[in-house]
Amino acid sequence: MFRSNLSPARVGEVVTFGKRMQFPHSFCPAMKLNLYTKVVLLGMVVGSAFCQPAAAQSTPAASKSDIEYDAVYDDPYDVNKMWLHFFPLSAEGFATNFNVGFGGQANYYLKNKFDFRLSARKTYTKSTDFSRINGERRAVNDNRMEGFRYLEGGATYHIKDASTAGEAKIVVYTKRYSDNKWASTVPEFIRIPAKVRKITGVRLGGYYWGSAANLGSVLEKQQVQLVSAANDTLSPLGLYGNIQSGGIYLGGSLATFRNVVIKPKKYDVAVNDILFTGYADILYAPYVQLQTVRVDGVDYATDKIKLRNLGFRAGIEGMFNRDFSWSYGGEIGYRPSLQGRGFYASFKVGFAFASKMQQQRQSYQTNPPAE
Repeated sequence: MFRSNLSPARVGEVVTFGKRMQFPHSFCPAMKLNLYTKVVLLGMVVGSAFCQPAAAQSTPAASKSDIEYDAVYDDPYDVNKMWLHFFPLSAEGFATNFNVGFGGQANYYLKNKFDFRLSARKTYTKSTDFSRINGERRAVNDNRMEGFRYLEGGATYHIKDASTAGEAKIVVYTKRYSDNKWASTVPEFIRIPAKVRKITGVRLGGYYWGSAANLGSVLEKQQVQLVSAANDTLSPLGLYGNIQSGGIYLGGSLATFRNVVIKPKKYDVAVNDILFTGYADILYAPYVQLQTVRVDGVDYATDKIKLRNLGFRAGIEGMFNRDFSWSYGGEIGYRPSLQGRGFYASFKVGFAFASKMQQQRQSYQTNPPAE
């Protein structure tokens, strides 16, 4: 076995090729310091190599398609107080009577506590009032067929009215677009942070409607017959009549208001000021009346025909916080009517005039009179 005859190196000595070399003692601390410094620097370099990609991922690079904008206005409480709607198109698929017509509506908001709603509609002519026109053409009884009409009024109490942080969808547009480009492409839009006003309310109101109805099909389905005072029965074939109903509704609603204006760079001023309401109601009609059927001067009672006094509905309404804009609405439900003939679905589209109803203005005197 090979053995070295040199003793272990002491501090300040280095053994090379069997020879012992001495260095000043102050040299060793300097070597240790430089070694530690290199380790620290190496760690910093490696750490920065790992951190830089993560930082790059957390902040995505701007794209040429990104849109910059300046916020102009964002206040969902600065809205109009009254809207007057006109609906030139109002259609209803009602099992009692399918009809198409027009209508009107008024909405009024009172001090962020209440809002009131009044609406009415009717058919255009006999040709868009299907039960009426069919009754006049095919009925064997002598009753005059009445046209469809509907009237409703009510109020909503705001249980909770609060504004929260949310977002708004903004459609961007510029006048530089050609008509063909704007018409042939899907509109571009952005989503931006915006305040959202949410109103939770409870609704209460009343309604009335009247219409012609096909009684023959109802009698066959319910398997009943009309009987006169002389106990004579009447065939259901070709029988039409008139029905009217009045009742109340009770339910709840959730409304969301946005009122934000921005100016995107390279685009025109853009707005999201929609006032959207969803609601659901229980309908109760203590008054549902079916007119007596008359044939050749003989009256036949209709009290054997089963009616339904309870119903429900769910609907939406949309309008905008502008002096003049369009509006829309839709409903689906079961209306108190003839049993088995209460289902309906309706929609309406029109335009609205709106106002804050603030006619008072500030005044001041520029030239006071001399004393």
